[in-house]
Amino acid sequence: MRWSQLDFGRTASTSRGQDTPRNLMGMKDGTANIRAEDTDAMSRFVWVGGEGPAWMRGGSYLVTRRIRMLLEVWDRSSLEDQERTIGRHKYSGAPLGAHPEFDPLDLDAGKDGQPAIPVDAHVRLASAQVNDGERILRRGYSFTDGVDERLGELEAGLFFICFQRDPERQFVAIQRRLGSSDALNEYIKHVGSAVFAVPPGAPPGGYVGQTLLG
Repeated sequence: MRWSQLDFGRTASTSRGQDTPRNLMGMKDGTANIRAEDTDAMSRFVWVGGEGPAWMRGGSYLVTRRIRMLLEVWDRSSLEDQERTIGRHKYSGAPLGAHPEFDPLDLDAGKDGQPAIPVDAHVRLASAQVNDGERILRRGYSFTDGVDERLGELEAGLFFICFQRDPERQFVAIQRRLGSSDALNEYIKHVGSAVFAVPPGAPPGGYVGQTLLG
């Protein structure tokens, strides 16, 4: 092993039996995530199909990112600014302008002549509605590595993990939109990234990677 990251507390629910967790910013995280029970969505967005190499069919591509949260800056922001940055109410997790957490995003809803969910809100820019219907399966965790001695600030944030069948069409396309316009960029800093090919599971009596090495 060449590197490890100690994490805690998942930041996205991945089953209908799980409550939506909160990240270190205190926001509910992963409300719109794909659930394991959504077999059609898993097949469409997560598992590699016939378009990939034979050894990857039934596997998935894993993207990881170590994202530092500038929590001191975030905590000095008003509740209204925090909610408009994300596009959801902090307490309930509901989209701005809605009430229950799992109400769909209404990107056309208005308030005082402006979009209820701001044009640079994180959930708007990451939503399938503005990304050609594409989604990803998130499996992130929080981390904290003490204090940055140079700045005297917490070295903490999100170890982002996601799975998809085509990183270029899914993660990369979504991240480009977020990188150019996301209001959340004021409060985060990406400090590491990697992409992995995860082959399908082991067949009875076989081993992981057998489709490539066997």
